[in-house]
Amino acid sequence: FYQNKDTTDEVKRIILDPYLPALDPTYSARGPIGESNFLITRLGPPTADELTNDQMLKIVKSQTTDLEVNTLVWKCMGYRFDPEKEIWSPDEVFPKWKERFPDPPDFIGMRRVYSKDVDEPSLRSNQALVRSIPAEFKQSLKPMLKPLGFMGFKLKELTPNKTRRAQCANWLIFYREELFGYTLEELKERRRLKKEAEDVAEAKRKEEGEEEEYVFKAPVKEVY
Repeated sequence: FYQNKDTTDEVKRIILDPYLPALDPTYSARGPIGESNFLITRLGPPTADELTNDQMLKIVKSQTTDLEVNTLVWKCMGYRFDPEKEIWSPDEVFPKWKERFPDPPDFIGMRRVYSKDVDEPSLRSNQALVRSIPAEFKQSLKPMLKPLGFMGFKLKELTPNKTRRAQCANWLIFYREELFGYTLEELKERRRLKKEAEDVAEAKRKEEGEEEEYVFKAPVKEVY
């Protein structure tokens, strides 16, 4: 556990035991998915039914396996599963993401081994996922899931697994709201039009002599 130096309370973070099946290099292709009430299949692109708020709630409440969460994010990123070869192909992956991750990364840390030499690739891929979320979607999780009873986490409840699940769910909400259903060309055109509108608004503001209100925006590394 970690001692909270600011209070007399001890903040205990439960670390899950190592998950041995995930040590198998074929686990991402052969591990069981879709056997409970979480809707997921390896085949094809993501579906609207796989991206509902009810699905997101199951992710953050740990009512899905780590592999199921990874599989849904992989599909949304554009990785496609070949059932005959039992491999994930990057043919439809967003270009910028594909350059860095030609193979689908483990966003969760399915092995649940958190030593640096084992966990760092998962940590880095999860951080890259978070950085690809625009500022206006960074805090989408609670507003979207509050109607379903989700009130967020307390600090003492957080573990690496829960944190990464929440980050994956947040990215999936961003994907559903902004990227799902559009071709790459359409997404680029929407981005161009958005930038154009922002430039026009900025020019008008300067013309009218309005002072710019500083708002910090974390840098975003888009996936396309």
